[in-house]
Amino acid sequence: MVVLTELEGAILSEIHHRGAGTAFKVRKAFLSSPSLEWSGSSGAVYPAIRRLTTEGLIYAEAQNSARKGSNLGLTARGVDALNGWICDLDRASGLGLDPFRLRSGLWDELPVAVRLKQLAGLLIVLKTDIANLEAYGAGLDRVEKRRVDLSILQQKARAGWVEAELSRARGDDLKIET
Repeated sequence: MVVLTELEGAILSEIHHRGAGTAFKVRKAFLSSPSLEWSGSSGAVYPAIRRLTTEGLIYAEAQNSARKGSNLGLTARGVDALNGWICDLDRASGLGLDPFRLRSGLWDELPVAVRLKQLAGLLIVLKTDIANLEAYGAGLDRVEKRRVDLSILQQKARAGWVEAELSRARGDDLKIET
C-alpha cells in the first residue's frame, strides 16, 4: 500500500476529481488556493508529479499540440493510493500544521496593549478572509466548494475565539488599572 503525503494526495485529487489534466492545471489550482500553505507549495508540484509518475500512480500521454506538455490521469494503482489517502481517518482528523493554533498561547505573553492591538487586527484579518472565501466559493465545483465551506466555518470559529479573547483581555486590562 502506497502512503501518500498531503501534497501527493492533493495532486492526485486535482487530477482525478477536479479534472486538472495537465501539470500546469494542477499547479494553477495550487496557486489559486486560498491556503497560503498550498499556494506556497506550487514549486513542489512539478517534482511531485514526476515522482508520482515514476512510481506508477500517474500516467502521462503526450499532447498533440504545439505545447510539449502531457495529459495526466491516474493509473489503477494511483486510484487505489488516492482512495487509501482519502480513507485514512487518523491523518484526515489530524490537527496538522495550524499557524493560528501555534501562536494562540503566545498571544497571552504579549503586553496587554500589544495583545489588544494584535487581537483586534487579527479579527479584521479573519473577517476579511471570511468575506474573501465566501466570494471565492461562488460557482466552484462540488469538491472545492466543500473545502471552502469548511474553511469559512474554521475562520468563523477563530473569529469567535478572538472576540472572546478580546473581551477577556479588555477585562484583564481593567483589572490591572483598578
